[in-house]
Amino acid sequence: MPEPTRQQRLMLAGFHPLIVEDSRLHAEDAYDIVAVSADERTLLPAVGRLKPDFVLLDLMHASSLRTIQRITVIDPSCRVVVLTSMRRRGVAESIFSEGASGILHRSDAAAELFLAVRTVASGRQFMSSAMMKAFDRETPKDERSQQVMNLSPLDKTVLRLVLQGYPVHRIARALGLSVRVVRLSIAYLKRYYGVRTNQNLKDYAAANDLAEAYR
Repeated sequence: MPEPTRQQRLMLAGFHPLIVEDSRLHAEDAYDIVAVSADERTLLPAVGRLKPDFVLLDLMHASSLRTIQRITVIDPSCRVVVLTSMRRRGVAESIFSEGASGILHRSDAAAELFLAVRTVASGRQFMSSAMMKAFDRETPKDERSQQVMNLSPLDKTVLRLVLQGYPVHRIARALGLSVRVVRLSIAYLKRYYGVRTNQNLKDYAAANDLAEAYR
């Protein structure tokens, strides 16, 4: 008889007990959720012992930025998403350079926690909406059209088809992908450009001359 499939283990390090409880309430069927301290003396042995698939690390309670790197050294397959209240581009770059797969702003934690987990599980980096909006305000308009260079070929193709008005199911069929993968791509594009709807995405593309760049 085949063994049952193991739930993916999600370790919340340094998170408020209310967030932990809410996460268990909404996703106990999808993830094995474990809560630990973010202090390295507790966290690192727990990573080695429990082998989590994902660690969500509250940077406010972490020993240092190097904690991210030390987690990935102990378990290279573990993906780290950092929770932070900072929105500066330099901080984000430092977090990613230490080996994090995603950054979740504190204001987005309730709404985007599991979106962050699903995104990094698909092999993409995650940046929460609040961070993307802050970065967009830092970016001069004449540089925004160059942001196309930072997208994957898949995301470029999905965006081009969205801008042409194709619905999700037709994009999925045309590219030979699942609807879920296409929706993840579109969700990433919305965060990337700091918008909420497909129409907002089209409006942003028109206002910033992005459509031509994606042809």
